[in-house]
Amino acid sequence: MSILSDYTTENYLKAIVKYLATPGKTKISTGELAALLKVTSGTTTTMIKKLEREGYVSYISHQGCSLTAKGMRYGLRILRRHRLLETFLVNVLDLTWDEAHEEAEKLEHSTSDYLVDKIDQYLNYPTKGPSGNMIPRKEQTDYMLKDTPLIEAPLNTEIVISRVSSNSKMASYFQAEGLLPGARITLLDINREVGIATAKMESGIKNLSLVALNHLYYEKG
Repeated sequence: MSILSDYTTENYLKAIVKYLATPGKTKISTGELAALLKVTSGTTTTMIKKLEREGYVSYISHQGCSLTAKGMRYGLRILRRHRLLETFLVNVLDLTWDEAHEEAEKLEHSTSDYLVDKIDQYLNYPTKGPSGNMIPRKEQTDYMLKDTPLIEAPLNTEIVISRVSSNSKMASYFQAEGLLPGARITLLDINREVGIATAKMESGIKNLSLVALNHLYYEKG
């Protein structure tokens, strides 16, 4: 396999692992995967068929693909590498979330497993990254998210933010507003017609867009 082919395989498998981590998701369509990777559906179909020949995915035309055990292991290996690199860059080198994500996207393809293990050890084996995203353990064989979008939280009940979306466009906003993992928040009202929610935090009352609430997560008690 060429270096470029390796990179593409890793990007596809990591994207599929993340998508299928949502409870209830068992397959991803070529259109959904193309949108995630910002490529054409034709390009995605060609790559999925290649991944199927190599034993990484199971594919059914017009239905989508799922990961084989081999594909899951490989995808989790890349996701672990990415999130450990992100955590190191934020916690040790003081990069912003955006900066760390962009650098990790490049480094994940070239950093050795040996160095990743050393970073894991240096960081004292973290289970979550700066944004609250789970860091897969070495040799992990499955991956499923256990939290819920904040927009589904009950009103007038204090909850703790467990994770924020890794969407780079939202990261700066969340940091500026103090909407970070561990922050306590109570939804007071949701106006779906206007698209605004009123919430109480330690810093006071805030008006948040419903789009933002879909990128914040909490764990049900």
